[in-house]
Amino acid sequence: SKLQWSTATSMMAFAWLFALFWSVMPLLGWGEYDYEPLRTCCTLDYSKGDRNYITFLFALSIFNFMIPGFIMLTAYQSIHQKFKKSGHYKFNTGLPLKTLVICWGPYCLLCFYAAVENVMFISPKYRMIPAVIAKTVPTVDACVYALGNENYRGGIWQFLTGQKIEKAELDNKTK
Repeated sequence: SKLQWSTATSMMAFAWLFALFWSVMPLLGWGEYDYEPLRTCCTLDYSKGDRNYITFLFALSIFNFMIPGFIMLTAYQSIHQKFKKSGHYKFNTGLPLKTLVICWGPYCLLCFYAAVENVMFISPKYRMIPAVIAKTVPTVDACVYALGNENYRGGIWQFLTGQKIEKAELDNKTK
């Protein structure tokens, strides 16, 4: 079934309100913001590791990493099953979840480590790496979806080379 405008609008409003809730909580006292190690932008203040930080971290991880990861896993497994039945594999259904874990995993590990140990002995440059990787997610996701879709991939190929990929070539490449 097609997505209706009312459903899409409701989903978009939920996403914005959800993001607003989690970004405002440190301003209201649950969790805390501080500068990133290289002072380029702000992030969670994981230097304290107190109860306030730990409760915020666990709630944030559950609602912003584990639940979305589970939803992605079940949704893409369902899509994979549909592709399997039809025999038309449009893209690698495991890739979006893998990019989520690869890009956000190091940052989550650093934050969880900060909940139990002091991370200040780690060089600021090394503490900055997980944050930079996490910030690449929008770009990585755009590439995954654009290059993973045969229509976009064919359009990109045609734009770069001036040659149009025939449908038979696309079918051979996806199998």
